[in-house]
Amino acid sequence: MSETVARQIIYSYKGPIVYETIGNMISSLKRRMSEFEIKLVVYKKILLILIESMENIYKYSELFEKNSLLADEYSPQFLLERADGKFYITTSNALLNKDIPFLEERINYLNNLDNEGLKELYKTTITNGQFTSKGGAGLGFIEMAKIADNKIRFHFEKIDKNHSYFHLKININEENGD
Repeated sequence: MSETVARQIIYSYKGPIVYETIGNMISSLKRRMSEFEIKLVVYKKILLILIESMENIYKYSELFEKNSLLADEYSPQFLLERADGKFYITTSNALLNKDIPFLEERINYLNNLDNEGLKELYKTTITNGQFTSKGGAGLGFIEMAKIADNKIRFHFEKIDKNHSYFHLKININEENGD
């Protein structure tokens, strides 16, 4: 008979994202790190995922500030949990349906690369000078894929004909000392 360990919520946030919010989240997470005895190497990975995912959400959030349904019911979320020797990082945010195909294709592509392929893609992306209209080169997702101990999991929850709620989940092994 297998025993399932209860999930332990380490950090949770739901609400609007501004740069000050990201700073406050980093400070809170740092306090929680010692409280929950999280190894420094694992904390750094969690921190990088927090920063990259919140920056992505922040870049997108300006589109939804005036839409009360999206701002209230579908506001950005960040959740860090621990269970079964893993940390589970889940983020959620509203996005435009027209952006789903690119995002889906990008994450699926990253999920199909091995570590060496991710490193090579990172080097190519950082040196080719091609940036998106939002100012990024997709480096955030590449970084998250490099850090994740499993494939990036994601799904889209349809809100209406123009919007969906994007859920992203990344796992990091607790004993990962690399």
